[in-house]
Amino acid sequence: MFKEFKIGELFDIYPTKAYKLTNSEIFLSEGETPVLSNSSTNNGISGYCGLEPTEQGNIITFSDTTSGAETMFYQPNPFIGYPHVQGMHPYQPEKWNRRSFLYVISCIRKSAGNGWSYAVKFNRALVKEISIELPVILSRDPNHIYTLEDIDWKYMQDYIADIEKSCLEKIDLHLESVGLDDCELSDDDRKILDIHLEFKSFRIDDLFTRVSAKCKKPDFDKKRDTSKILNREFCVPLVNAKLGNNGIMFYGREDDWETQEMCIDIIQNGAVATGSVYAQPQPVAVLWDAYLIRPVFKDYSENILLYVAKCIEKVTKEQFSYDNKATWNRVRNCEIVLPVKDNGEIHFDYMERYIQAVKKSVISNLVKYKDSLSD
Repeated sequence: MFKEFKIGELFDIYPTKAYKLTNSEIFLSEGETPVLSNSSTNNGISGYCGLEPTEQGNIITFSDTTSGAETMFYQPNPFIGYPHVQGMHPYQPEKWNRRSFLYVISCIRKSAGNGWSYAVKFNRALVKEISIELPVILSRDPNHIYTLEDIDWKYMQDYIADIEKSCLEKIDLHLESVGLDDCELSDDDRKILDIHLEFKSFRIDDLFTRVSAKCKKPDFDKKRDTSKILNREFCVPLVNAKLGNNGIMFYGREDDWETQEMCIDIIQNGAVATGSVYAQPQPVAVLWDAYLIRPVFKDYSENILLYVAKCIEKVTKEQFSYDNKATWNRVRNCEIVLPVKDNGEIHFDYMERYIQAVKKSVISNLVKYKDSLSD
């Protein structure tokens, strides 16, 4: 059984404490204290420093800018706050744990929806009024009025535990597919991650060309001719205005689409997806609101695609938005910064080795995350 509760009934919400320092000053000292920002990725953490935490953790945080609930995260550890980051402190902290926090975050994201803007910011006053459905322990009294005391905490925690179990199985399969023999960083890997190189600006149009990957079916119908599930029939990933999942939301039939591989996907439209850039090493096609580009330089690898895709995204995310779409005619005239050798040529070997070292680091962190879920 589920009942509605307002967020303001569950949490006291107020700004997290921050240091009166610039970002440069905060990060002068190296350390392991998380520093929060308005980010919608990396659990809202922009980096780490050696300063003392300003908050004790075990709360939910979110940014009160226009991003909405995508900036809402559970913070398990002490951290340094940020002026626009709000802290959600439970009124009954003894009843909460990591899993119940994660359950409620999912409920809030579902209820909050989209549509947040500078005119309607995702601020604490509005968040307090959001209603979410939570499980309650059924009363034998048909006239019982359900309150916070009736919330079924065990159900929420068990629900998340089941999801974590499923995630562990998927992680095991992924780790098995990539192999664990080479996930520890070598001295050369650490050197490539720390090395300081020269960088140079390059015009995107000089390095990439747009390629076509459109539908060949004249009577195409999205409902009939696409699937949200990858299967034997619908096996071609279709890129569109999708944030996450490598820009892929639907799949099409192989005979219905032109495809391109070893290319880069730029999303030109979408309230939150505009300017997102993804490497597409496998064959893909374009459904809508995106386009594909391919490097004009030769003998590039998947790792190099991944590197340059992020270089492009750094520019497109800064310069383009829903109101200023990332069309090819605009993006092609932008410049990206790439590492170069002493002679000024692009340092492809560095990009290859850098991404390979990052992959090792990610696999290593994935193993640690898997271990942390096994509690």
